[in-house]
Formats: sequence, structure tokens, C-alpha cells
Amino acid sequence: MQNDSSKQLILIDKSETLKLIQKASHTTSIILDFDETLFLRNSTAEYLNSLRPRLLGLLLIKTLSLIKPWFWLPKPFQGSKVKDWFLVTIPTLLLPWTIFLWQIKAQKLAEKYSNKELIDAIKKNSESPVVIATLGFNFIINPILKYMFIRHNIEIGCRFWQGAKDRSKGKLLMLREQLSESSIKSAILVTDSLDDKPLLDLVEKPCLIIWSLAKYIPPLKDVYLPFFYLKKVKRVGEKYILKVILWDDLPILLLAFSWQAINPTLHGISILFLLVSFWCVYELGYYENDRVAEKYEEKPKLSITYHLYKQMMTTWYPLFWSLLFGVIGITLLNKAQGVQLLFSSQVIETYIVSSNPILATCLYWFGLLFLSRLCFWVYNHLNKHTRTWLYLLLQSFRYYGFLAVTSTNPIGTSLLSSHVLSRSVLYVVYRYSGGDVDHWPKQVPEKLLRWLIFIFLLSAIALGSQSLELWQNWQTWTIMAWCLIQGQGQIRRMLSEVKPVFKDGSNRVKPATQ
Repeated sequence: MQNDSSKQLILIDKSETLKLIQKASHTTSIILDFDETLFLRNSTAEYLNSLRPRLLGLLLIKTLSLIKPWFWLPKPFQGSKVKDWFLVTIPTLLLPWTIFLWQIKAQKLAEKYSNKELIDAIKKNSESPVVIATLGFNFIINPILKYMFIRHNIEIGCRFWQGAKDRSKGKLLMLREQLSESSIKSAILVTDSLDDKPLLDLVEKPCLIIWSLAKYIPPLKDVYLPFFYLKKVKRVGEKYILKVILWDDLPILLLAFSWQAINPTLHGISILFLLVSFWCVYELGYYENDRVAEKYEEKPKLSITYHLYKQMMTTWYPLFWSLLFGVIGITLLNKAQGVQLLFSSQVIETYIVSSNPILATCLYWFGLLFLSRLCFWVYNHLNKHTRTWLYLLLQSFRYYGFLAVTSTNPIGTSLLSSHVLSRSVLYVVYRYSGGDVDHWPKQVPEKLLRWLIFIFLLSAIALGSQSLELWQNWQTWTIMAWCLIQGQGQIRRMLSEVKPVFKDGSNRVKPATQ
């Protein structure tokens, strides 16, 4: 590797790196990166993983990630460079016992994840000064270093209270405060990070190396929050929560159920809580689907993040969140509408509803969740062609299931049916086309199909009842407008393709656009 400012960084062989360390002279400093180099994990992530209680720790991290206070600082310290300082200091101040728990955990981590090859190479060279330089935090790495038993002359890391300032400086500037320029230029640098490029460009012997046993493990990855499995594993990068749950599912439920409620606003809020409660259980079905594929399929199609995050679905957290959001949702629902149970009997009304209406509604809701979970279990354990026909029932639980605790009208049921049927039609085509991701019938305009089915169902009811009352309802036309907004691209495309056959004899069907 040439030593000039324009040189390209290339990975260096492990054996070459170890030889350079062993043969370094007493005038050559050996600068070692800490995270994923000397320590084969990320020390900050491991520290955050020791937060207790774990759920509270994850909520703190997610809250900080949402509000991004690192962009609130004055300009010299502003930006993602100081992100880790916030993620470390605020949870530590709010959960101060973490520091004491860390002392115990650090010893185990040092024994398990020390880079023994690198440490052995240092032991074979008793002359060269060893500098450990990291943008990690001293109070985190010191307990680990204590049990690594590695000789080192200087340790350069970030301070607790002044960590934002230290991280803003960067590793090179921090080194210049401790070492002479000549010592840095003549040094060997061992690091895995391209963030160290300014330093790699400067030192005489830069060793950019990825250690095979080094790994970054996200902190608290086994702690579940609602929609985590969707986002991290099942629908990675698809924005599924925004595009499907918030843009499809929630409006459908609000238009079908909350529109006719006495207090539609409070009813809508309760539906939102119940939707989250439902999805906490539904995600268990998604996880089980992956687990069954992993166990039985010859070539399972699993996300690359599946093995990293699957552990969180084996904990009690999904059920905890489902219970919490369910109870809140039912409480709000009862205030919005009173008790409206599906197929309620006189016995239930007399002995349960009259004494504890919220308990009665909760029993119905959690009964629904149990049945939907059972349906998903059966679905996952059947072969794929049989699943085709159970999919309709699974989708019915997802949308019609809310009828267990609230009511709708013929307009609402028409909307629910049009959505379930349009999705099921596409799924049948998908399965009988091979069942691969590439076989999903994107050429079928799903939003347009849903709109047409809704019109068909409502028209059928009007013809059967010989009444246009449903077509004179604001709910109908609001749903029509929503369907048009959602499917405007597909509808425009369909209209643009309307032409006589003598102008277009190809008879080709073009793919739909969203």
C-alpha cells in the first residue's frame, strides 16, 4: 500500500498484519482500533444490550432515535457523529445501575470476544508502544480491557460528560493530542473501519482488516416492539407499515366501523389500538411461517436478517404488547359505543356484560386473537397449495375479526369484502403461477379491482333490496373517493389503454402501476 493522500484503501491479509505487529521496532507505535478489532464485538452495542429492564432500555433507545437530539446541539457538535453519546449517556443516567451490571458483564465479554490472535501478536513484541484508540467510551471499554490482559501504553477514548466533544474531533485529532506527528506517521494502524481513512492515509503501515469472528450485534435485538418483525425481517425495506397498515388497513377499518359510531373520533382511536393488538399476534404467524419454512422446505426464502432477529419472537413480549394495546383499545371502545358483542346471548348479557362490560368485550377480543392465531398456525403447517384456500379465511380474520367487538353496516361489509376478495384473487393467481416472489401478479391492478368489487357488491345489495338508499349515503361516497385516490394511477392507466382493437391488435396486458 502506497503512502500518499490519494491512495486507495485495500484490505490486508491477517497473517501479514500479525507479522507486522510482531516485527515492529521499539520506535514504531502500534495503534489498535478497539471495536470489532481488538474486541470482536461493538462495545457500545454490548453496553446498551446490558440495559435493565430490557424493554425500558429499548424504549429509551427508540425514543432517542425518533427525536434525534444529536441534531439539537450547536453546529460544531451537531450530527450523527455524536449519536452514540446520547444513546449511552441518557440511558445510563436514567438507569444508573447499568454501570454496576456492566462490570460483571464486561469480564464475560472479554473472555469470550477478545481477539486472541491480535493479543498474542502483541505479547510477542515487548518493545513497541501500544496505543488503543477508539471512539468508544472509556467507562465502557476499561472494564473489558481489564480482563483482556493486553499490554498497552496509552488508551484513547471518549469521556462520559465530554463525549460529544471527543466524538466530534474524530480519532485522528484525539491521537494528535496524545502522540507526536512523527509517532503517528511512523505507526502501524490496525482497524476494520473506513471511518479511519484520514488516519489510514497518514500512518506508514495501514492495516485495514476485517476479522472473520468480528460481528456487530444490534443491542436488545431480542426485545420485541409492535411491527418490529415486519420491519426488520418479513418486509425489509418495503415500508409495509406505512403503505399497507396505515394506508390500507387502518382507513378500511375506520370507514367500515368508526364511521357510524356515536363518537367516531374515540371509536377510531380505539380501532387503532386494537389494530396494533391484532398485529402483535399476527406477527407471530409471520415468524412461525419463516420457522416452518426453515425447518421443512428444501430452499426456504428467508430474509438475511431472520437469524439475527428471530429470537425476539420466542419471548413473551408480543403477547404482552397485544394484551396492553388490546385492553386500552377495548376500554376506549366501550366508552365510544358501549358493549356491542357479536352473537351475544342472554346468559352473557346477564352474568358477564352487566357485571363487567369491559371484561366481556376483552374476552371476545382475545378469543378472536386466539382463533386468528390458530388459523395462522393451521395455515403455516399445511402445504402451499392447500394454503391457497385458507388464505381467504386468514384475511377474513384480519378485517372481519373486528366484528367480534364492534358493529358495521352493509356498506362497511361491502368494503371489507371487496378488500378481502381482491387480495385473495391475487393470492390465488400468485400460488398457481408458481408461488415465487417474482410470480406475484403485479400486472393485476389491485386497487382498481377492489373498487370495482365494492361497486358490484353495493349494486347487488341495492338490486336485491330494490332500494338506492346505500347509494345515497355519505359513507358510500367517502369510500368511493378513498378508492379513487388510492387507485388513481391504475385507473388512469386503464382509461388510457381503452381503444378499439383496430388501433391495438397486440392484446397485451401491461403491468399495473401503484
